[in-house]
Amino acid sequence: MNRILILMYHIVAEPQSTQEARYCCTPQRFEAQMRHLQETGTRLLTLDQIADALDGHAEWPETGVAVTFDDGFADTFRNALPVLTRYRIPATMFAVSDLIGATNSWMSVRGFPQRRLMSRSELGEMSAAGFGIGSHTRTHPRLPELDAEGKRREIRDSKTRLEDMIGGSVTTFAYPYGIFDEDARRAVEDAGYRLACSTRSGFNGPDIDRYTLRRIEVFGDDNLWQLRQKIKFGTNDASALYPVRYYASRVSAWLTKP
Repeated sequence: MNRILILMYHIVAEPQSTQEARYCCTPQRFEAQMRHLQETGTRLLTLDQIADALDGHAEWPETGVAVTFDDGFADTFRNALPVLTRYRIPATMFAVSDLIGATNSWMSVRGFPQRRLMSRSELGEMSAAGFGIGSHTRTHPRLPELDAEGKRREIRDSKTRLEDMIGGSVTTFAYPYGIFDEDARRAVEDAGYRLACSTRSGFNGPDIDRYTLRRIEVFGDDNLWQLRQKIKFGTNDASALYPVRYYASRVSAWLTKP
């Protein structure tokens, strides 16, 4: 099948407003989801394992799921790390290097409450516990709106700064807001990252562009049935009608084959 999924979370905490409810997975719901992955025998992957397969150093897994978190919220560190450790689930946190220990200021213009981001010591603790630390730029800008040098600074310098903080390599990247252009993609490659994640939905196969990997977003109100559907079909659409539309399109394609 050669279908790998990368799950994307943001905040593991109780939502503080209606605006952020979509991005907040409660600790209880998150634990239920991680327990489900473990108990169903899901093959759990690190992003480095995916990079190794893309490099040809390992076979491409037939199936597998990787867990990622964007932005580096302190609430996510506090609530998710014990659960991930308990169920032995690898994960990667994409951190905003110049806002370590500050707040999610890029979200304030949309009325989101301010939440503290991980501190340098928390970032180091997560890295020391064996979890991946990736870059989410220096300041969380919309990369296509920057000139070429601005893109390079955000992408290259965040890697260097995070590596100084954790005393190790930072080899993975996630585009803020999931948006990028060819200059941003090239800057990620030139900076020496092994791979980069977008927010485009879908499965990842061995022929995927390693700098535009697809991810599935886990929304705050996704229950286990909806999570299973997202994993099965590789889609952000967790509506009850999606499987009907999916199989109807498959049947239609089969019936109209020449």
